[in-house]
Amino acid sequence: MSKKHKQAPASQPDNRLQSLIRSVVTLRRPPAEELARCTRAEKYRRLREHNGQARTRLLHWINEHGLSDEVIQVSEPTVFNTLFVIGTRHAINELSHAPDVLHVAEDSDITTDLPRIDARDAQTSQPVDQSRESEEE
Repeated sequence: MSKKHKQAPASQPDNRLQSLIRSVVTLRRPPAEELARCTRAEKYRRLREHNGQARTRLLHWINEHGLSDEVIQVSEPTVFNTLFVIGTRHAINELSHAPDVLHVAEDSDITTDLPRIDARDAQTSQPVDQSRESEEE
């Protein structure tokens, strides 16, 4: 074999799969007028159903666009209009073009005011239920 023709490297895992990221996908909600006429239980049921249908459409879209190998996980739907998705940066970027998707953010872009618990704190802290029991005694 000449030096000009290099031998193809042995098959290696796709580099994109080595850098998976977690993202939060915000879905379109049903019209507010539609939900305003509902009882709380009915609103809960409709939101969950709506988000379940949106998740199904998203999974079909992912498959149709050849991203199935790059999207590792799509969370189950809840009443909130968000899904958590784990995938490659490429796939996560493409999700913004999917139906029902309003916004895609990396999980690290989401900030909350909830305190973080270190492993040391978790080992020394009492569960809340136990501390309440000791107060009642």
